[in-house]
Amino acid sequence: MLSTGVKSLDELLGGGIAPGVLTQIYGDFATGKTTLALQIGLLSGGKVAYVDTEGGFSPERLSQMAKARGFEPEEALQRFILFTPLDFKEQRRTIGSLKKVVDRNFSLVVVDSITAHYRVEESRKGLSSELGKQLQVLLWIARKNDVPVIVINQVHFDSRRGQMKPVAEHTLNYRTKDILRLDKLPKPGLRLAILERHRLRPEGGMVYFRITEKGIEDVGD
Repeated sequence: MLSTGVKSLDELLGGGIAPGVLTQIYGDFATGKTTLALQIGLLSGGKVAYVDTEGGFSPERLSQMAKARGFEPEEALQRFILFTPLDFKEQRRTIGSLKKVVDRNFSLVVVDSITAHYRVEESRKGLSSELGKQLQVLLWIARKNDVPVIVINQVHFDSRRGQMKPVAEHTLNYRTKDILRLDKLPKPGLRLAILERHRLRPEGGMVYFRITEKGIEDVGD
């Protein structure tokens, strides 16, 4: 298990982010998805394969978090192996290449986000199938190397249901076993994490957290 660095969130997840499975973290813009992924990687102590499809990876932010938590910023940055696919086809090649890159020396794999390029494609014919294949590759990597894999997902407004839903919900939910939703709250910096699905824990549990210079922290800290 990899700790999130937040005691209440670890308890919600049954100890943290589990190896050998895909964990989906989704939510609206600025809910803390990337910060949480960076923090988990930072605290893991090992190498992190980070696929950044949105340009959201910030070395400055990671350095700030590392320094605030007593890590050597340069050493922390060197542990993150960054991949930056520019479109959906390149994303497919990048995820495929991870099969040769990731081994048991890696402590975490992150795709942030897996649906950014998917949702901007003009024609989505066959894309759901391709997205499913990418998730299957990630699951193979997770199982073969006993490594946690986090796939970050975006949201869209479902007018039929009148609510925000994860992008490519059916495709991702079929292959991700643990699903965590992050929501913004009216109070600045305060966020809510809701466990929507888990292999072992009851669904619907929730905890509050806040975003600080350290990254993600318990509300009570």
